[in-house]
Amino acid sequence: MHSLSSLIERFFSDHLRAQRDLSIHTISAYGDTFRLFLRFLSEYRHKSIDQLGFEDLDADSILAFLNHLEATRHNTARTRNARLAALRSFARFSVGQSAPHWLSAARRIMAIPCKRTAKPVIGFMDRREVAAVLDSVDLSTRSGQRDHLLFSLLYQTGARISEILHLQAAAVQGRFVSLHGKGRKERTVPLQSEMTRRLRRFVQSNRLQPDQPLFANRHGATLTREGVALRLNLAVRKAEQACPSLHGRKITPHVWRHTTAMHLLHAGVPLEIIALWLGHEQPSTTHTYVQADLNIKDQCAHLLDRTVVSRPPRRPTPFSRLLSFLEAQPRHNYANFAFRQSSPVPL
Repeated sequence: MHSLSSLIERFFSDHLRAQRDLSIHTISAYGDTFRLFLRFLSEYRHKSIDQLGFEDLDADSILAFLNHLEATRHNTARTRNARLAALRSFARFSVGQSAPHWLSAARRIMAIPCKRTAKPVIGFMDRREVAAVLDSVDLSTRSGQRDHLLFSLLYQTGARISEILHLQAAAVQGRFVSLHGKGRKERTVPLQSEMTRRLRRFVQSNRLQPDQPLFANRHGATLTREGVALRLNLAVRKAEQACPSLHGRKITPHVWRHTTAMHLLHAGVPLEIIALWLGHEQPSTTHTYVQADLNIKDQCAHLLDRTVVSRPPRRPTPFSRLLSFLEAQPRHNYANFAFRQSSPVPL
């Protein structure tokens, strides 16, 4: 039987990559989950990570970890469910490859339910707010030039942050950029001429090789999500001075994607084109932008108001003593009367 550490290694190298052939984004997310969980479990069991065994991994410890995510790290229920999905996947994999006595514990882990989540309202920026954030970036520094280009590319392509961070210098070819999205879906997004020139100058000035990451930190490694979120938060807090509507708002890299979609929608671009632009597989995903657009709802309300106003007023019915008399008379059940008339008459 395998130890816990060796089985986790096999789970990533053999099961996720070789057998299931999951995308690099999914494997990266699973890796984040296990790094957080093993550090938590080490403190929870008062053992070093290398000393942890199957006896330390049970449903109670995973429930404690999930509570830690929400109470201490202030993660949402969606994040909690994503972490739980990775741990349940490992429990299914480990059944039959670990000690028999751990089978019941694995079944209890797989039975942990996900939390129901409320669908959040889509947040996005208007054009004035986008300009304020971009103007707040200091272009006199190399990191500022990188941040400004990254935020501009997020806005122009509507790409997910994972798609942007996995871009290499070779991805920029001509006036198009190739993006690798969720579910191994690939799409090519056109760029404006000025953005193309900026990208080429950025690659040349930083002497990037074709296989190097386009957006790297000062050590040459690919920027992390946390790093981008930190740099974006600094820019937004600085932009608050010129744009008070940004005060107190949480602007994440994914908000840029929502912003691109909403601005395309306001420009009259059909939903089918927006879905292709963003790489949506289901049209219902793109329809959420219509539901979140208050301008479109406001226009519909005005149309309804005009419809009601334009309807000709109902003419008052003149008073009639005869109609009043008839209305006051007892009403017959005409349905039963018709049924009796149509029934066979006895001879």
